[in-house]
Amino acid sequence: MNSLQQLLKDRPIILQILRFVAIGVLNTALDFIILNFATKALGITSGVSLGAINIVSFSAAVIQSYFWNHYWAFSASETADVLKNFVRLVVVGGIGAIAFIAVLLGARGGANPLYFVLIFLFFIVAELCAWYGFGLHRQAGAQPSGSEFVVFVIVSAVGLLINSVLLAVVSQALVNNPNFSNPDLVKNAAKILATMVSLIWNFIGYKLIVFRK
Repeated sequence: MNSLQQLLKDRPIILQILRFVAIGVLNTALDFIILNFATKALGITSGVSLGAINIVSFSAAVIQSYFWNHYWAFSASETADVLKNFVRLVVVGGIGAIAFIAVLLGARGGANPLYFVLIFLFFIVAELCAWYGFGLHRQAGAQPSGSEFVVFVIVSAVGLLINSVLLAVVSQALVNNPNFSNPDLVKNAAKILATMVSLIWNFIGYKLIVFRK
């Protein structure tokens, strides 16, 4: 245990990557909840319209991402305590994973918009419990600066462009394929691919540009 803790202390990027992944799951869940609610309510399943709605859902996830990454993933005040970090990674990733799986199950079963509202309520309550349980609201001397947020927005805007373009193109390609009969699953499959690509860009941008120490 001591050797592992020393490794995490000497190589902070390991914990940063793990936290970023856990936060990524959390952000992805929020993104998918909003996207599925809005598209289901409006009857949109593919193409440019889907890409446009994706701007709203992705932007909400980006705002959430900023605070979690600033106060936790890339925070200098976070320790390398193995047990503490393990519990936090499980909690954050678990909240996102449960919500994400619930969204996909709803999409597969053709759930109505109210179903996604209920998932959203669970998600917000669980996230707030984690935030306050971690004591992130009490962190002193970690207030975000205006310039940092501006750079964050620019980096995230590139991620949004990547995400929305891929979502629109891939969803349109899949929806026209006779092998894919469920439009709700089509848009979510396209969204998963778009999210994976944009997450790679976001981590590189956040680590090397936004939250560099």
